[in-house]
Amino acid sequence: MMKKADINKPAATMYPKSRRTVAESKSVLKQSKNKKLSKDKLPVIKKGKFKGYVIYTLTLEERATCPRYCYHWDDCYGNNMMFGHRIQHGAELEAALQKEVAELCGLYRGVIIRLHVLGDFYSVDYVELWQHLLTKFDNLAIWGFTGYKPTSDIGLAIRAVRGGFGERFAVRFSNAPEWQFSANSADLIKPAKNKSVICPEQTGKTESCATCTICWAADYVQVLFQTH
Repeated sequence: MMKKADINKPAATMYPKSRRTVAESKSVLKQSKNKKLSKDKLPVIKKGKFKGYVIYTLTLEERATCPRYCYHWDDCYGNNMMFGHRIQHGAELEAALQKEVAELCGLYRGVIIRLHVLGDFYSVDYVELWQHLLTKFDNLAIWGFTGYKPTSDIGLAIRAVRGGFGERFAVRFSNAPEWQFSANSADLIKPAKNKSVICPEQTGKTESCATCTICWAADYVQVLFQTH
């Protein structure tokens, strides 16, 4: 049974001093230093279609950009990320993304961006920005998760981009077990043969996201995550 979010929880991070404007940030896209994503100094995908793509991440403000019905509204793992910088969302962010994506895609063979370490797609226009960038740069790929329902306006926009770009826009719906391309809590759903698999990085079956690739390459299985 899905737990209900605390409707009284403010739509904001617990750490307001961690917010950063675009002007305060050297860049909004950060080269990944998270060992769960890659253990290499230059974090690159090790196999598959995106082999050699460099991993970058984008961190927004949790709850401020998320749907209030998100299963992890209360216990978001951002609650434990006191020092993580949250980039302020809006027009300035979107302008910076266009500039930085162009620079990175010109610098590297390919770039794959993890959306979002914290936060979520906050508007249909923002989803369509990524559609524009994917159209413009054929060596750009994206993977991540969204708490929005597949039938919401933002969910429908995500589905449209996914339909056009396939694994280049591998955004899974969180805790949507009726949806094949989803990422669900292992607290709610048990793995089923040929239907779902617990994240191999979490179970020690692979070193990192860079050596796994299931989240974007295996569109025929749901991915289950153990609670952080």
